[in-house]
Amino acid sequence: MRSRRTIAYAVLAAFVLALTVVVGWFTTPRTAGLEGEWETAAVRGDVLGGRALVGAGSTVAIDLVSGTRITLGSVTDGTRAIGAGRLLVLHQTTLDGAGLDGGSRWTWQGPPAHQIALVAAGPSTTVVQVCGGTPVACRLIGVGTNGKQSWQTPQPTATGISKPTVGTDGNLPTVGVLTAADGTLLLVDPGTSRVVLRPAATASVGRDGTLTLSGTTGEQCIRTRFQTLDRSSTVPSPGPCPAGGSDAAAGSAAEAPAESTAAATTRTTSTRSHVWWWPFGDGRPTLEVSGRHTGKVVSRDALQTLRVDDAGLTVLDGETVRRYAWVTAD
Repeated sequence: MRSRRTIAYAVLAAFVLALTVVVGWFTTPRTAGLEGEWETAAVRGDVLGGRALVGAGSTVAIDLVSGTRITLGSVTDGTRAIGAGRLLVLHQTTLDGAGLDGGSRWTWQGPPAHQIALVAAGPSTTVVQVCGGTPVACRLIGVGTNGKQSWQTPQPTATGISKPTVGTDGNLPTVGVLTAADGTLLLVDPGTSRVVLRPAATASVGRDGTLTLSGTTGEQCIRTRFQTLDRSSTVPSPGPCPAGGSDAAAGSAAEAPAESTAAATTRTTSTRSHVWWWPFGDGRPTLEVSGRHTGKVVSRDALQTLRVDDAGLTVLDGETVRRYAWVTAD
């Protein structure tokens, strides 16, 4: 009799344990609305141009779209930038470049005793400003993706030796911008060296190098966005332009510039996920996605949004970078 009771208690205990496991499995918070595409070990550093995570104190970079990992091992310091899918490192008069797809790598050597600055980046050309000589004068040089000079032209005298406008996060515009003494802008096409004159405006650089010129006309803010010199769109909005002319004021929790439709209308919010039957602990780190796209990422480790676009979401999950694609309901 006692053995039967012992067996019954054992069976009941096993049943309760199994039920607990099943309930726990079904109620544990999980990633939803997203499908994993790739993951790779993270590097500690900064996101440049909203496109690549670049290691601090090194030039190991992870493309936040494809997951490709590249290294510029010969460069230890310098000004780092992202332009047209390339990692660029300018050290004094030496410019190193590498495609974020891992398909190309090159070095360009500028003239000695000159000041060199990055200007813009197109699909096949990186533009640099080279200033020096007596008296000091500047010229613009186009460097191809093979590290060879593609073209050279004197910098228009109206701009003197003014520095180009580039993104504060190391993001190079797809169209170069130089400002004349009277505020007039000169736009430079990386592919052809063509220069176009534009009225005075405030220039800012957004996601993936999109150049935005902002100016107030009457009672409207007029924004013109350039993907290339020949591909632009103008959008008026009521009221004056925000101070600084940046579109990022209406950005997202991911701090992405408004030129990216997904980043401007998709918000990621850091929260904690809990289960109703477990009152202990502070839950699991969660990124709630809302707006143009919806879903959530749940992890045991700290989460940080690295990139949001119309193809998906890239996050830093503890020591791992993960890319997710949006799941569209049928």
